[in-house]
Amino acid sequence: MKQKALPIVCAAFLIIAMTVQFIVSYRREKKELESSIAYKMELAQKDFVFEIYDMYEATDDIVRFLPEFDDSPDEYYRLLATVLKHFPDLYSCYITFLPDSSSKPVKWFAPCAFRASQDSIIVYDVGNNIDFPGRDWFTGALKSDEGGHWSLPYNDGDHSDPVFTHSRKAYDEHGNLVGIAGADYTLAWTRRVMGDILPYEDAICQLFSTDGKVIVEIGDGTDTSDKIMFEKVLEPTDMRLVIGVPKYHIREEIAWTSLITISVLLSGILIIGVLLHHIRKEHDALTRVETANKVIEKELQIAHDIQMGMLPKQQSAVSSQQSAGDGVQLEADLLPMREVGGDLYDFHREQDELWFIIGDVSGKGVPAAMFMSAAVNLFRAAGVRAKSPKEIMQEMNAVLSENNPSFTFVTAFIGCLHIPTGKLLYCNAGHCVPIVKRLAPSGLVRGERLEVEPNIPLGYDGKYQFVEQGCMLGEGETLVLYTDGVTEARNSAREMLGMKRWVEIIASSDDLPEAIKRYIGSAEPTDDITLMTITKTGAVQPLTIRVENKIEHWPELRTALHNYGLCAGMQPRELKKTQIAIEELVANIVNYSEADWMEMEVSHQPSAISHQLIVTLRDNGGAFDPTRQAEVDTDVTTAERQIGGLGIALVRQIADNLSYRRRDGINELTIIKNINHQ
Repeated sequence: MKQKALPIVCAAFLIIAMTVQFIVSYRREKKELESSIAYKMELAQKDFVFEIYDMYEATDDIVRFLPEFDDSPDEYYRLLATVLKHFPDLYSCYITFLPDSSSKPVKWFAPCAFRASQDSIIVYDVGNNIDFPGRDWFTGALKSDEGGHWSLPYNDGDHSDPVFTHSRKAYDEHGNLVGIAGADYTLAWTRRVMGDILPYEDAICQLFSTDGKVIVEIGDGTDTSDKIMFEKVLEPTDMRLVIGVPKYHIREEIAWTSLITISVLLSGILIIGVLLHHIRKEHDALTRVETANKVIEKELQIAHDIQMGMLPKQQSAVSSQQSAGDGVQLEADLLPMREVGGDLYDFHREQDELWFIIGDVSGKGVPAAMFMSAAVNLFRAAGVRAKSPKEIMQEMNAVLSENNPSFTFVTAFIGCLHIPTGKLLYCNAGHCVPIVKRLAPSGLVRGERLEVEPNIPLGYDGKYQFVEQGCMLGEGETLVLYTDGVTEARNSAREMLGMKRWVEIIASSDDLPEAIKRYIGSAEPTDDITLMTITKTGAVQPLTIRVENKIEHWPELRTALHNYGLCAGMQPRELKKTQIAIEELVANIVNYSEADWMEMEVSHQPSAISHQLIVTLRDNGGAFDPTRQAEVDTDVTTAERQIGGLGIALVRQIADNLSYRRRDGINELTIIKNINHQ
């Protein structure tokens, strides 16, 4: 009877243990889902701030360039049209001069530019058509500080859709207040932007003014009792963005996970009950189990061989060492804790670019190996189509997130090294922060942690937008990539290696795999260990691109300039301004040089205080030195002024240095932009 009761007792014990485990897992899953939604809200709010910040920059540009002009209507119209062109989502912008600041016989002079269509901008004077002292945007700006004033939506009869305005004070070259500068967005555009950031169709989104009034609302926000509310102040506007997500979205996610968990628990109990019954009834079952285990071990060994065969150019001891071509050296090592593991790496060469990935799948054994195999295959497939690490990461994430009820995920780091220039673009997905081995000015070798945006692991949220970053890898410098099995490795005294000791090993050792093995000693590995090092062995060269002298090639040049500037450490606002200046110069070459080709060369010069981005434009057109062009004369009309004056004024404003020379029948125009350390 005792033997017969044994399966029942064991089953009851397992049911209790698994129920407790299920409750704990349920609470943990609920907390993780709430954290995930909060994280999505934070990203959504950041997206809205980025869009609305253009309006702040538009009025900033108007106020900044205004002192350069002296009561010339044509120049004011051209300035406003240029601002409207550079900010494609803007509806209109204008300058309202105070009556006592203008020499004109009218009471008000207010030049305005508005977007009649996607390709049409109209300028005109609205001076005497509007009661300016009665407008909130006008009086609010007069009372505000230098940050300006944000108005509530209004319709003054000149717009087909209500707008809201950012306005601020404008001063002349002597610092005297001369008027109010303003920029408008339509309410329809604002609704579209807010609609794009909603994480769910039934979520609500509200935009509040600084005095607490609702500017725009999407969805019914009267009842928030069944919603999780997230709120953020949108700097520098001082407006508030509120997003509410119905709570049942969390319950749906947990219900699906709970169903799978219960199924697994019940299946496990059933299997254990059958095994206990056979153990009690038949002694021969033990022999069959042992035989089955041997078959499983054989299958695991086969799986191990297949898995290792997927890694590039494996040698004995599960290591790979390959020169990826002139100018770079790559080494990789993988030591699985079991027959099959979840760590992965891969790399391939495309002309002057070295593409690589390192990752770590959650869990161990065959499931992790299957997920690892899928990730490697997706990296290779996406690499054929994608043009950047970010695009590869997002394509892999979309596929791995689909039909992933077990929430298996993989941390990954994907990079693309342009070997001649040392330009390294990369995208991280919750992976360990890489270390760069550099030579300090003092002559000592040091390890520096790479600046990395963590993002989220792959397989968790298929719609997540990853952040791409960049840096420069100099001659003799080494990028060290690894999985957490390295920093969490323990020696025989159970002491963890840790990040501090790992950075010291990188700086002092030329054989990192051997240094790790010496630290572990005779202790059993606790996790898979994967290590990849990429060393730039050749000298750093400038980036050079030659194209036909056609404006259609500007997107290619702009992308190359953006990626190089990102890697050189430029901030987004600095980089955007530099692109505007280069675009102006490229347009001049296309329109006026009559050249057959043009060439862009980009390099950077590091220093102790700041870096310099150096861009040289060359063409084989007629000799022309734009740096000798006179400053813009605002006392003459547009028809009398030399063409291009406003454009070169904009370039001079943005660049820190501008120089020209003619050599061997080639025009060379060099622009230098300082990159200040943050």
